[in-house]
Amino acid sequence: MNIPWLRILDEEKNDGPADTLVVCFAPTGAHGSTFASWHGRLPHGMALVLVTPPGRGTRVDEEPVVDMAVYADAVAAEVRALATGRRMVLIGVSLGALLAFEVCRRLLETGVPVERLCVVAGQSPGDFAGSGGKVTLDDARAFATETGLTDPELLADPEFEEVLLPPVRADMMLAAHYAGRVSGAAHVSLRAVWAVEDPHVSEAAVRRWREWTTADCTVLPVEGGHYAHQENPAGVLSACLDGLVRAAGPSRRTVLGSGAAVVSGTVLALGTTTVTAPKAAAAQRTAAAGGGTGSRAFDGDPTDPVELAVAMIRQNTSNPGDGAITLPHARMLEGVFQAAGVATEIVPTPKEGNVHFFARVPAAGPVREKPLILLGHSDVVPAIGDAWTREPFTGETAGGMLFGRGALDMKGVNAAFVAALLRHVRQGTRFDRDIVFWSDCDEEQGPYGVRWLLTEHPGKVQAGAVLTEGGWVLNQRDGTTPMIATLTCNDKRSLLLRLEAASYATHTSKPFSGQAVIRLGEVLEQLGGWRAAIRPNTLSRTYFAELARATADPALAAAVREMLDARSEARRNRAGEAVVRLSDTPELHNAMLRTTLAFTSAKAGYYPSIVPGTATAEFRAAFLPGGDDPGRIVAELRSLIGNRATLTVVGNAGESEEQAVERLRGYLAVPDSTHDTDVFRAWQNAVRRTHPGVRATACQFEAVTSAVPFREQNVPVYGMYPFTVNRDMLKRMHGTDEHIGVEALRQGTETVYQLLAGLRAGA
Repeated sequence: MNIPWLRILDEEKNDGPADTLVVCFAPTGAHGSTFASWHGRLPHGMALVLVTPPGRGTRVDEEPVVDMAVYADAVAAEVRALATGRRMVLIGVSLGALLAFEVCRRLLETGVPVERLCVVAGQSPGDFAGSGGKVTLDDARAFATETGLTDPELLADPEFEEVLLPPVRADMMLAAHYAGRVSGAAHVSLRAVWAVEDPHVSEAAVRRWREWTTADCTVLPVEGGHYAHQENPAGVLSACLDGLVRAAGPSRRTVLGSGAAVVSGTVLALGTTTVTAPKAAAAQRTAAAGGGTGSRAFDGDPTDPVELAVAMIRQNTSNPGDGAITLPHARMLEGVFQAAGVATEIVPTPKEGNVHFFARVPAAGPVREKPLILLGHSDVVPAIGDAWTREPFTGETAGGMLFGRGALDMKGVNAAFVAALLRHVRQGTRFDRDIVFWSDCDEEQGPYGVRWLLTEHPGKVQAGAVLTEGGWVLNQRDGTTPMIATLTCNDKRSLLLRLEAASYATHTSKPFSGQAVIRLGEVLEQLGGWRAAIRPNTLSRTYFAELARATADPALAAAVREMLDARSEARRNRAGEAVVRLSDTPELHNAMLRTTLAFTSAKAGYYPSIVPGTATAEFRAAFLPGGDDPGRIVAELRSLIGNRATLTVVGNAGESEEQAVERLRGYLAVPDSTHDTDVFRAWQNAVRRTHPGVRATACQFEAVTSAVPFREQNVPVYGMYPFTVNRDMLKRMHGTDEHIGVEALRQGTETVYQLLAGLRAGA
């Protein structure tokens, strides 16, 4: 029977055949199921194609192929049959990188174009001389154990050894006899992906792939180990497919968030460390200097926040975890400010393309106050993994809403800052202090954010006060009447926790009641039902007291007052639960009242016929300053789950649990920003002008910002999202179809404008 080497998934989600096929080559000993976590994650128009070699999976009864040429010829023949009218992307992991490369060479030699070759955690052909000897089952067993391919105890079972080791041995033989050094380079756009925790393939080894293409080669790091494609599928897919989503024909389906920037009908790929062939390098340098499509000039009205926000959203600054590529975004801002006569500066970080941007409007005459910093972050979280109904990087407006990744967090705020400031500049306003707009590059993740810049460039930012993301403007229950505006004066802080449930690995024909996955699920369900005590801190009390006066809902007002007046924990908890239940934004108000748990990932399993011996999950516990002690909460959670799972604190590299908890206690002890400043009062006056009758109050922020490094220097930091939001908008922050109101953005910009007006010279 002639069983095909290729299996296509996900075409049913497209309106007809996919126009891009993503062909995936598995690592040593594995087959298509190793990409199970990729299923359903590809953008509209793309389909997953799994290479299913003989000797494993559905072809377990066939003899494995141990010759690279035979393997590559067979796959290339089937790819050619599928390629007509479609783009082809090849992705190989570990050994699969070599297989993908050889298939790519064969396709190119026969005139079949390959859009991109992606190699993940794999050594380059030059590392293989083809002089390997015999490979035994003991060698295969040692490899499987050393790389973590499977549990050592599983290999002790003869039944599993018979299934698992032959394909491992076959692939080891294939690599041992592969004379890659004599292969020629391919003319193909190449992505070389390095897993930062990979103990087997170093960054230097991955970088050697640049010698194996005569076109451009982009080297990208991702979080994870040798099997990062399973541990971090979103990061690996982002690195591989960044920039390949079709710009033409607006789709109502998901687009790959960490990589599509639509520019003049062309989708650009903005990588991290890019090594280019000589002809491509000149064009790349031109783009990096602001003269090419990599940094689109802004040609709209810079005092229109909607036009600015659209332009910012279209600059894809997705942060895969180690920092975003923000240089094109910074070049665009540079052009906007310099056209208005405002001095700018771009400060590079050690990561190529990852930059901070500054624009400074100087004070008039003698300076009475230190500068006001308008601090925004240009990086955004990726837009992958969940289905968007609108393209996340086109800045689409529809139904009075502006959609796109970063619309809420926080390019809408950045647009309000820039538009309000430049309106003053256009009008010739002179301020009593310098006003500095700072676009940070690594707020979401990465090592080169605000703390790095303040440490490495200690004299560059002398802040008197900082305005950044934070407080909200909420409506009454009618959804249209503004009710309360907040300026946040402190953040919550979080601790990353990991759960591991363990039993033993076995054959799927012999399941048992104590399986690790079941145990993990039971523990997660119990933790999901856990509720910390209601403990509003000083800022939360200030906010809820004002909310009780502002709301038109008498039941909510009564519940708030009862909570604030409660003398016992039981009464406070009952009233607090009623406040959350009656709120139009229950998730927001719940987070302002207690310690919360947010579950972010779970993983288990590595082979379709194996019940795994371990299952893990990670979650974040977020704490209010002045609320629960982190050490006590960790102890309480451990007591709750008992011996059904192990709970560990995930700190920074080299940190013990005690050190991580103590570091968090230090963050939580940083005092609130004072309300007694001219900036705070200017904000209150601005709200009175733009939202008459709305109460303007200090508040506790429910999330984390870049405030702590400033607060450690006793600089007041205030947070604002100056536009009205509702529950749906708040739920879509870092989620799908992120959006804000167009008119709300304009009104919020007016609030920022009026705030700055309160800082005019002589005001």
